[in-house]
Amino acid sequence: MNISATVCEFNPYHNGHQYLAEYAKKQGADYFIGIMSGNVVQRGEFAIADKFTRAKAAVSSGMDMIIELPCIYSLASAERFGYGAVKTLDMCNCIDKLYFGAECADVEVLRNTAGAVSSVGVNDRIKELSASGYSHPRALHTAVTEIFGDRYDEILTKPNNTLAVEYLRTIGLLKSRIEPIAVQRIGTCHDSAETSGKYSSASFARECILTNKDDYHRFVPKQSADILDESIRAGECPASIKHNERGFLQALRRLSPIEWSNIPYVSEGLENRLYRAVRECNSLDEITDRIKCKRYTFARISRILMCAYSGITKESANLDPQYIRVLAMNKRGTDILRTMNKNAYLPVIVSPARDISILSEDGKKMFELECKVSDMYTLFTPSVTICGKDYTNKVLI
Repeated sequence: MNISATVCEFNPYHNGHQYLAEYAKKQGADYFIGIMSGNVVQRGEFAIADKFTRAKAAVSSGMDMIIELPCIYSLASAERFGYGAVKTLDMCNCIDKLYFGAECADVEVLRNTAGAVSSVGVNDRIKELSASGYSHPRALHTAVTEIFGDRYDEILTKPNNTLAVEYLRTIGLLKSRIEPIAVQRIGTCHDSAETSGKYSSASFARECILTNKDDYHRFVPKQSADILDESIRAGECPASIKHNERGFLQALRRLSPIEWSNIPYVSEGLENRLYRAVRECNSLDEITDRIKCKRYTFARISRILMCAYSGITKESANLDPQYIRVLAMNKRGTDILRTMNKNAYLPVIVSPARDISILSEDGKKMFELECKVSDMYTLFTPSVTICGKDYTNKVLI
């Protein structure tokens, strides 16, 4: 019984994702699962459709099960994002292989890069460069280049490679039995506005959905498109900060400088700049433009703002995985669930109203934070819906 996995956002689930699922099964995966970001994603945005809709689209189009990557990881840097995803999969204690798309499909090259990134000299140099005003991505690239030359330059300048390196670092750190499998990324580049046959970037598909264009149907499996269309007709999709930007700004304006200092990735006086910016600016774009500089990238600022709105603190962001939350599965997924229930090192959550009682105190805090984010998410969809779905929604089959 070979159970393979991938780390994903499925924002939305498109033909490139289906290709990866089919590839894994051709390579011998009996079952293929995804650990997927919930209602907030690494760009510091709300997902285009809620996590249950995206999970349903995925299991209707080739995946066997979707489990949730908690928001404290989905709103994190590449390092923390990769750690949370791989650690959760490792705690399932039944995952054999991890498949991921990358610009470089040579695992050994990626593994060597991971070793370079993890070296003591590089880490010390990153701290020095960060203290002098470099953003983390720039400090990382500069430190590795200074110490190892340009042999890893091509790897560290590509977004999917960067995540792949973090997956490999965590696999090594945990001494996990999971075998990494890099798959050559096909079609268009990450975030590209161009298309290639039936393939597009997820950002292009999202833009089509946000602008009410049916073009996205060409790049999304039919089952996934049907589910997304149903969500659109119900007014539950697409989510966008623009639907309730004033509410978002109101929440940010309530924070004091001390509260800002307790938000993840805020340090060295940034809390004061954020405090002033949210009180003086009239939009989130204006706030981001005011704060953005060579040290603080657009993505980092966006994640900080979303963490602040979501109530994620430095304390909660540092928690280790506490549970395995199943969002959806097909009939084959019941085989995986039985195996997880038998082998997993963490509680497996299927029916939250029933299963939450078995969680640790930290687990309950993490789940309650997830529920809060989901309830706020409904304020940013075309039609506002009720709270409490995280407690009442059972696994979709």
